[in-house]
Amino acid sequence: MHGILATADDMYELGGWLNSSFPGIYVVSIEIGNGYDDSLLLPMNKQVELFCANILADKHLSEGFNMLGISQGSLIVRAAVERCSLPVYNLITMVGIHQGLFGDALFKLLPVRFWELISKYAYEDFVQNTISVAGFWRDPFQLEKYIDGSHFLPDINNERKIRNETYRTNMLKLNAFVMVYSDKDEILTPPQSGWFLGYASESLVPETWNQSRQYTEDLIGMQTLRELGKLHMFTCHTHHEDTEHAPNKEFFFQNILSFFNNTLP
Repeated sequence: MHGILATADDMYELGGWLNSSFPGIYVVSIEIGNGYDDSLLLPMNKQVELFCANILADKHLSEGFNMLGISQGSLIVRAAVERCSLPVYNLITMVGIHQGLFGDALFKLLPVRFWELISKYAYEDFVQNTISVAGFWRDPFQLEKYIDGSHFLPDINNERKIRNETYRTNMLKLNAFVMVYSDKDEILTPPQSGWFLGYASESLVPETWNQSRQYTEDLIGMQTLRELGKLHMFTCHTHHEDTEHAPNKEFFFQNILSFFNNTLP
């Protein structure tokens, strides 16, 4: 699943690496709506709903498959595992936004008016229902407002008082959960969100594992996955938009490719 302001075509280069490595493999790059515009202008809950519908309608995927998401796509694929109980073996996320983002770096890619709406009104319903980024905008200085007002990320991260145990159960069914963040990411802030580490409360300093509720409270099973040896964390060294392209090919082949081989234990 591609990221924001991209289309399914953007994943074809990486898909080619898989085709050449595993002859006969079935590879599909999912498109939601018209791709480019809808990746930004459809709320995240709707994108997940459409993504799951695509997967469930594909007979080639009914017996199980591996799934990869890039950037915003990382949230779509993880939410799909949690909500739609998909038969996923290994879930792979690269330069993900698992603990949200906060800051103006992403808006280098977006018109100024979107930055103004998000920075001022992110947790208002009309923004939540209109702009995908609002669904994972995590303001460390307004965490209570984020948990109450965000329609998407607090739910799939099980941060609210009433937790959805199905989300945790479905994550624990995975054979492997792979997370990659880039130490050269110039778009995501903090880039450690790819490892489920957002900004600490009232701070612009990224959380550490012993600070993060995801690990200390095992909200969706991160701590358990780690204890079971199912959590795999990597650091790549490319710019955000190069993640699924040639500059990251060597890293992908060395660290990620093996998770598409279901004959491995």
